[in-house]
Amino acid sequence: MAPNFPLNTHFEELLKNIQPPVARIKTAQRLPRLVRDYIKASQTFLTITPHTRLAGSYAQNMVVGEVKDVDTLVRVSGNPETNEPEAKQLIRDLKGLLDGLPAYLGYEGYAETQIEVERARRSIHVYFKDEDFHLDFVPCIAPDGFKNLLYVPDRDFNEWIASHPIGYITLLNKLNKKYGKKVKPLGKLLKHFRNHQMKNRKPKSYWLGALLLYHVQTGNLNMDACLGVLFRDLLDEIHYQYDHLLWTSDTATPNIPDPVLNHNISWNWSRTHFKTFMSRIDEGRQWATEALDAGDRDEAITYWQKIFGEEYFPSEVETVVSNLANAACPGKSLVSSTGLILPSQPASGLYTTTQPTKFHGIEQV
Repeated sequence: MAPNFPLNTHFEELLKNIQPPVARIKTAQRLPRLVRDYIKASQTFLTITPHTRLAGSYAQNMVVGEVKDVDTLVRVSGNPETNEPEAKQLIRDLKGLLDGLPAYLGYEGYAETQIEVERARRSIHVYFKDEDFHLDFVPCIAPDGFKNLLYVPDRDFNEWIASHPIGYITLLNKLNKKYGKKVKPLGKLLKHFRNHQMKNRKPKSYWLGALLLYHVQTGNLNMDACLGVLFRDLLDEIHYQYDHLLWTSDTATPNIPDPVLNHNISWNWSRTHFKTFMSRIDEGRQWATEALDAGDRDEAITYWQKIFGEEYFPSEVETVVSNLANAACPGKSLVSSTGLILPSQPASGLYTTTQPTKFHGIEQV
């Protein structure tokens, strides 16, 4: 059943409101480039062309809120089957190289403490304190380049682990294009919901992305629906997928399959964190259902604001709609499947020509 108040324009504004600020995007472009140039120029830690490649949420164009971290792959030569170079030692070597980063960037004396360099399980973490920005550099052996299967080091197990981060990005982009550019917006809503509802115990973004792609690929979601319905249905599917773990076992957590390689990526999800996540999912899907079944517009907006935050989900969009209508010229403009009004035909996607009528400042349902 169609929602009483789809609030399509409200969701368009929500997606704009959760986009990273321009200043943070510029930082995300500037800082990784400085470190990538430093790594490429090194004569002691040798990399092979193409030397580095962005990965993670930023490379996927899936960042929401104030972007604070960027992941980068660093390509080295080697043989993962024989553990050459030794995984544990390679992480140490990259750490040794990046220890020289503050001096390279001109940080001296006290200011040098404004850059922290630390080892993680599979990467080296660089934190620019003065800009509150995190960078992770993941060394990898990529026999056939970044676009194919590659291997990342595991410090604890001292071995190389198969991974396919660029394959994930390719699959995400393919599904997003196939389903009218709704997959990425839906994923952004899920990540923002996680950020807004969970200040602690947050599941990893990659886990959320894997859950999203699983339910899109298996046909569990009606991708013709509006974003509000899609979001509610996604929360429903996640709840139905894993709620049995809450009452059949005291220790069980999900085995989320990697979207490309199919191995379990959530093996280290703690039981307490999983239970918190499921509690938020259950609340969210109930609020979303109340919003979609609401008897009036204000009630629907109130429930969506409980889910996404009053400061992100707008109460009024009449001014926005009016400006769009004035710019778009009824009878000549087009409306997207999500309700966005466009003044001309874009390169791709399904759009409906608007009817030549007067704008009255109220969304028609």
